[in-house]
Amino acid sequence: MDDWQEEFNKALAGVKSLVVLGVGNEIMGDDAAGVLVARQLRKIGMRCGDGPSGLDAPKENAKIEVVVYEAGTTPENFTGPIERIRPDLVLIIDAADMGRPVGEVAWLEPERMGSMMHGTHTMPLSFLAEYIRRTSGAGVAAIGIQAGRINMDSGPSPEVARACNRIVQVVKQAIISDG
Repeated sequence: MDDWQEEFNKALAGVKSLVVLGVGNEIMGDDAAGVLVARQLRKIGMRCGDGPSGLDAPKENAKIEVVVYEAGTTPENFTGPIERIRPDLVLIIDAADMGRPVGEVAWLEPERMGSMMHGTHTMPLSFLAEYIRRTSGAGVAAIGIQAGRINMDSGPSPEVARACNRIVQVVKQAIISDG
């Protein structure tokens, strides 16, 4: 088990509701990583918060209620719904520049987000994390995926695509019961 997986599992201890914010720019290659993870999570049945309270009824086999947002380049637009939902944890997933091999995944504490996350969104994620924490009472953490190519009109690199798939599998395993 990788370090980020251990940290993710520790962060989920006692969590009953989770919001996942997939951040990134889909037309900028590897910067799309967070949005791709969010989209895949929604495809496997994790909801986008369509219910009146923002939380859908949990599936029978769900350990945690999960709301997933494809936040794109404007994650600050989701602070209102997050404040209404009042989750235990908000997990931000985004491409990062951590000086690691392309596709490597890392657990990032909010105070480290500002210097490592790519700047294709309008608000620094460290500022966003603090705002979410103050307005919703939620804990905030991030998963960073080391980007390689941030080019206009290019798809994600194979390494980043594999990392996205791995994150989806880890989140799914942590959220959905075997029975």
